[in-house]
Amino acid sequence: MASEAHELALLLSGRCRACAERLPGGAALRGRPCPACDTPTAPTGADRAELATRFHARATVRMWVAVLVVAAATLLTGWAPLAASLVLAGGLAWVAGAIVRPALRLLPTSRRLVAAWTLRVVGAGYLAVLVVFVELLTLLPGIGLPVKAAVTAGQVGLGAWFARTYLGWQAARELRREPVGVGELGFLAAAAAALVAALTGAMVALSWLLERLAAAAGVLT
Repeated sequence: MASEAHELALLLSGRCRACAERLPGGAALRGRPCPACDTPTAPTGADRAELATRFHARATVRMWVAVLVVAAATLLTGWAPLAASLVLAGGLAWVAGAIVRPALRLLPTSRRLVAAWTLRVVGAGYLAVLVVFVELLTLLPGIGLPVKAAVTAGQVGLGAWFARTYLGWQAARELRREPVGVGELGFLAAAAAALVAALTGAMVALSWLLERLAAAAGVLT
């Protein structure tokens, strides 16, 4: 049982279950043998389905770890200007390293590129909007640290959920040996357009926020 768990962990990290050499993208999800030692990766449909299930379970655990850590960090540091935004950015960066990158190793080159760029573009736009939103909370009366921590943790959780769901969908398409579709490329183009709009809106909102802070500082002095 321990040996089987270790072999599955190697496959999930994109390595051969026998020699631990790096596997070509998509090899495990398509059941191809290791090119270094010719050991079968996931030769049956049940093996490949189990691999996808293990990815989903691991990503879920890491998602909740991110939510709890971000909530605690915001409670401790959220009183400082921009601290909650830095915690938010750090939480999303951890999601990228702990959930996204390991999953991308399981995908072949074409699907990996589409998935990676889609998540980068969506993530950048999401972060731009959230940073402004979190900082705007500081201007609202009655918004304390617990509320700010809950909002920030929820935003990281939503980002992790989207990444897990999207990558799980890509893995399922790979299991069915479906090629990258026109709809996926269209979604990437739409996400890029949304990123431009989100960055423009974020800059406008940030300018307004700075004006409000400057006005408040003038009143106090």
